[in-house]
Amino acid sequence: MLDVLIIGGGISGGSAAIYTAQGGLSTAVIDSGKSQIKQVSKLFNYPGVKEITGSELLENMKEQALASGAEWYEGTVESIDQNEDGYSVIMTDGKELAAKYVVIATNLQTSLLEKLGFELAVNEKVPSGKIKRVLGMNQDGTTKLPNLYITSLLAGLSSQSVIAAGHGASIGISIVSKETGNTYMWHDK
Repeated sequence: MLDVLIIGGGISGGSAAIYTAQGGLSTAVIDSGKSQIKQVSKLFNYPGVKEITGSELLENMKEQALASGAEWYEGTVESIDQNEDGYSVIMTDGKELAAKYVVIATNLQTSLLEKLGFELAVNEKVPSGKIKRVLGMNQDGTTKLPNLYITSLLAGLSSQSVIAAGHGASIGISIVSKETGNTYMWHDK
């Protein structure tokens, strides 16, 4: 059983994975490969980075997560079921993963949330109106279900890559702090 399973390998999911894995928690990411940032040919608004493509940014984040000890699975999720130990996640290829914590970091696969009983509405902070947000959740990513977190646009945040990365990192830090019982601080050397 994993400590943390992250559904979505985009910016917020990758960021959460970096922090939970670096914090010593067994972490896996399920990545459909459909992150919207892949369509960005030149990203200029990410602090500290003069220019990068969306694909390059995602690859860098994936490499960081893997170097920290995370596992990375390509595929999509069929279902999420809550049980007494946490959550059981079944992928469309039949692979089953169990985890104490689940982070939902996908903006596109909202049917998973509806099956868990969450209500959705249009995220009014995204001009296209195509992206949903979860109603009744907390800005820190916590939800009505224990140990189930929701990141970024689904949490009603603005559509900016740096905000997605920060929210994913914040959720990762919260999970490590909760699991270890100590405030998690990760400083550069």
